[in-house]
Amino acid sequence: MAEQDDNTESPHVNSSAADADVHALFPVPSSSPATALRLFPSFASAKNTGSSIFPITNTGSQQEPAHQWLANSSFSESLLPPPLPSVPSSFPGSTLDIEVAGEHFEKVGGDSQHPGAIPSSDYGSSTDEDAERGSAEKRRRKKKRRRKQKEEEERRAEKRKRKEKADDADTRKIGALDSTSVERKGAVTVWADIKESLPKEYYFDARGDRDNMAFGSLYRLDIARYRRQDMFTGIYGGSGRSFSQRLKRIDVEGDGIVQDEAVKNAGRYWSPKFSSLERKRKLRHVRLCKERFGFKQKENNSAALGDFVPLESEKAVQNTCSEVEIRDAGETWQEYVTRKTKEYNEQIRERSHDESLWISFANFQDELIQATEKKAVVQQAVEKKIAILEKALYIHPDSEDLLLLYLESCQRRDTAAALVSKWEDAVSRHSSSFRMWREFLRFRCSQFSAFSVSALRALYIRALQSLAANRNRLHAKGLGRGEDDVYYVEAEQGLVSIFVDLCRFNWQAGHHELAVGLFQAGIEYSLFSPPIQLTESNKLRLFEAFWSSGAPRIGEDGALGWVTWLEKEEEQLQRAREVNLSGDESEEQQGGGWTGWSEPEKEDSRADASLDDDIVDMEEDTEADADVFMEEEDDAALLEKLGLSLDAGKDVEVNDTIVWRRWVEREAQRDCEQWLPLRSKYAKDTRDAVDIEDDGDELERIVHFEDIKENLFTLHSKQARSSLVCQILDFWDGPLSEWCCSNAWSYRSALESLESLKGTLLADINDAERGDLSRSKYLAGLVGDSPWYEKSQGGARFLRNAFYAVRTVLTDDRRLLKGLFQAEDLATEETGLAAGSMSASRALGKRLLKTHRQDLSMWGAYACIEAAAGNITAARKIFDTTLASLGALPKEVQQDAPMLYLAYADLELARSSCGADTGAERRALSILCSLGSGSEYSPESFPDGIPATQLLRSHRGFREQLQRVRTSDRGNLSQKGAALITCAALFEQLTSGWEAAASIFEEGLAMTLPGNRQQSFECEVLLLRYVNMMEKFKQAAKPARLRSTILRGLMQYPCNAKLTGAYIRSASQSCMSHKLRRFFDDASKRSPSTMLWLFALSCELWRPGAGPRIHSLFERALESRETRQSVLLWRCYIAYELHVASNPDAARRVYFRAIHACPWSKALWADGFRKLGSILSAKEQSEFVDIMREKELRIRTDVYEILLEDAEDDTL
Repeated sequence: MAEQDDNTESPHVNSSAADADVHALFPVPSSSPATALRLFPSFASAKNTGSSIFPITNTGSQQEPAHQWLANSSFSESLLPPPLPSVPSSFPGSTLDIEVAGEHFEKVGGDSQHPGAIPSSDYGSSTDEDAERGSAEKRRRKKKRRRKQKEEEERRAEKRKRKEKADDADTRKIGALDSTSVERKGAVTVWADIKESLPKEYYFDARGDRDNMAFGSLYRLDIARYRRQDMFTGIYGGSGRSFSQRLKRIDVEGDGIVQDEAVKNAGRYWSPKFSSLERKRKLRHVRLCKERFGFKQKENNSAALGDFVPLESEKAVQNTCSEVEIRDAGETWQEYVTRKTKEYNEQIRERSHDESLWISFANFQDELIQATEKKAVVQQAVEKKIAILEKALYIHPDSEDLLLLYLESCQRRDTAAALVSKWEDAVSRHSSSFRMWREFLRFRCSQFSAFSVSALRALYIRALQSLAANRNRLHAKGLGRGEDDVYYVEAEQGLVSIFVDLCRFNWQAGHHELAVGLFQAGIEYSLFSPPIQLTESNKLRLFEAFWSSGAPRIGEDGALGWVTWLEKEEEQLQRAREVNLSGDESEEQQGGGWTGWSEPEKEDSRADASLDDDIVDMEEDTEADADVFMEEEDDAALLEKLGLSLDAGKDVEVNDTIVWRRWVEREAQRDCEQWLPLRSKYAKDTRDAVDIEDDGDELERIVHFEDIKENLFTLHSKQARSSLVCQILDFWDGPLSEWCCSNAWSYRSALESLESLKGTLLADINDAERGDLSRSKYLAGLVGDSPWYEKSQGGARFLRNAFYAVRTVLTDDRRLLKGLFQAEDLATEETGLAAGSMSASRALGKRLLKTHRQDLSMWGAYACIEAAAGNITAARKIFDTTLASLGALPKEVQQDAPMLYLAYADLELARSSCGADTGAERRALSILCSLGSGSEYSPESFPDGIPATQLLRSHRGFREQLQRVRTSDRGNLSQKGAALITCAALFEQLTSGWEAAASIFEEGLAMTLPGNRQQSFECEVLLLRYVNMMEKFKQAAKPARLRSTILRGLMQYPCNAKLTGAYIRSASQSCMSHKLRRFFDDASKRSPSTMLWLFALSCELWRPGAGPRIHSLFERALESRETRQSVLLWRCYIAYELHVASNPDAARRVYFRAIHACPWSKALWADGFRKLGSILSAKEQSEFVDIMREKELRIRTDVYEILLEDAEDDTL
């Protein structure tokens, strides 16, 4: 920092040239303020100011103005160190050397001159003297030039040397004068604030620090030393070493600031010495608790929630414990366990009725399990935990939480047979509990040794029948008569969830026809049942006639529904009866008359005819048998060429892995082609009938009534029927946006059962890619897939027919409209009948509006379709006409007006945000003003601008309408209320700014009671609107406020993918990757889900060196009880080990673990043939196929077909 000058000779240079570069560390002993505040002293002579020792001159006639940084009042003269008494004001006759920026100066005190200079009094006028003076001047210039060149080379060398020192983190010691020293104070020889005499009167600071004046000393010795390390510098093309290389050069044990050598040698708290000490059981730990610091958590204080120690006053701390107690506090691990056990025992004796206390005591045993690795200690803790739960269940026999925790704990101790027996006993005692049946089914699916598709189907049937019986009991008690009966609706929704899980299980096991047939039967039986009073047995008998008739079912071309088919059958039967009656009457009128001669038929002729028919049949059978024989003979000959035999059957092994790769490709192709159930030739309607008598594979594609009979049930509540339809359409990857709350079990079940990344979840992860920390392309490349209707033959047309059919029943469900129009476009693209993708949906919208002219939601959906097609003028005309005619519609229809206003305003604001239309924002404000003021809408209401009085009237109108919403909804926000709140917020955003809009959103969210908020779909949509608005104004809003709003939403809706993506974008823009990781770690402990793990992985897959973190995420995800059976996570783990980590052995191990955890997933089994075909041997792959058949998974292709094709190719 400072360095003494040892040079004794230097040429004279004017002092003003170095005035701006020299900085001394001594104050100026002067009474003038301007002089006292100078950085460097000016020891001027009384006679000659130009001959001062330092190159900073100070004249008496002109004072240099104070520096700008000293204008702060906090910098006063009192902060300056006192002047040194040993330093004189002038040094006459002495010579001092000064080096500044590589240039040497010599300053002589008094009137002394340079020795080489000639006094002016000795100058002569002769020519010789002039010539001698000229040659001397040339020599001086030449000498000066050489000296400058040498100095320039020295400066460059010094610059290179300083740069090398700056790059080395170990040699950069702040405050050190000697760069080679280790300790800063040890390298300093003399400091400016000492009271002793100095060997030399000045020091040089090449890079001065102005804060020295503020602190009054060299303050850097008294502050913490740190250096900010940019982890990305050096990795992505930046200068310097990489982060790992820099990390290796850090002295983890050294600290230049530490003065005590003993403390330095002892190490820090994170050193290996203390890390090993922390693992010792006898070490006494100090555990901070809230009660110890005088803090008592209030029951109703939400701000007091959380595990933290508040900063209370010293008085509160002194009241609870003294300083000696705080210093001496601490306990060993054994003392801690003893104390906690004693506390739990005392509390349980006092409050044995508290279930949460029992659960907390049982979970405390998990700390003992995690703290040790000894099997005996772990087994002892498990036994103790089970004993605690058994005692708790004796007191609370009906507690499902205690029972589930008990059964989960028994998995560490009991065998599989004992666990199955305990589960059977539990579900028999809680047969009406949807939660118990759901966990029991998950448990049975995870048992690899006892797993089979037929056994699981039987278990699903038991669950459905038990839940249906419970629902019937509730219906018999008089419940379910109203739509607001919560218990009845929950019972039916649980029934629907188990049914959809059964369909999904059959689909993932490869039985696609049965899954589709169950879906068709469920919708037909629940939504299209005849409106007549029938017993359950009579209803099943009528449905059997419909199912066996071969009539088109829902989703198929020409499907009309069960009730319409029954009406047509009744009409045909009535018409046939009328025809029969008319024929009998005509015969009676003509009876008795002569009808002519008729020759009786001989018995011999009838016998001959039957004999001829038998002969023909025998000939046909003989020809068919001959064909079959020739075919078998050809197959046998081909197999003999391959070294195989038909008699050997399955005993022959395929030793070529390429054959198995071709087999899995053929199997996947048939899965996409064969998914719709076939009809038998004995059906009445033979449009899809096939002859399947001699084809066993085709026989499995028929879904008989006996296959679905035990899975049928009737739904009465509107919520349950809507949930059934939405779940089925979502299962088929239908274009259905938001259909339920993210906290609903149906949504979470669909999320956990995903086999590939697609649909809305893939779109949300791609949307989060806008941030710098997420690269979803890596995740999509591992497990991404296209929607089902794009891969399946006729899938889009089937989906369009299903949308159209359910729309005729659920006419008031607005969520189906958008999906219907999009499905129409998909079906048109699949068939290729229309050139434009929007023409089909627009034509469908016009057809529907002819019969639903008073449906505001349909008008709004049709206008949005026109806008998406680019017809903005037509869309505005539709909106304007509909809004202008609201007064002529019924009152109940006018209540849906806020949703139509909101759709119109969103359209205009979207065009304004993209800059496509400059007047769109004014039109949006005019639309919202019409809604707020309650006046009749007109497109040209305010041609010259909206007056202030109209804005004030609209503001008051919105306030009054929000008050009516608060009183009418009664703590449960409706869809209309949410639309009105959003319109009011948009109005405030356009008139008063985003802060006023945020207050409206906050007020709207507070209208829902806290107990209903987590299950409210409308409240979740309103929160998403709020977050999107704050993201739009992120330049004005503080990032901390945006993140706090998102985190508050994620606490209520932890499975919301859009909120998670918004938090990733916010954290990436603030460069807070550490907070993002901490958020995922905390959220995964609080509420783990497949969605959360996928987002966490998407933020890590692209990072170099993040392999340990990624492995940790995968292992934690697959050890969690909620996500251990996620097929998507298992497949992603296998693909990561294979394609990213390039570790085939690890991928093989993960694959074996995956099929053991999820034995029902055919896609997971197929990954072993498709991705690990070169790793697994042909014998192993052959054994896998045998196991799949043993587990009753559907296999459509025999490997011998591939072998026969190869043989035929060889013969050709």
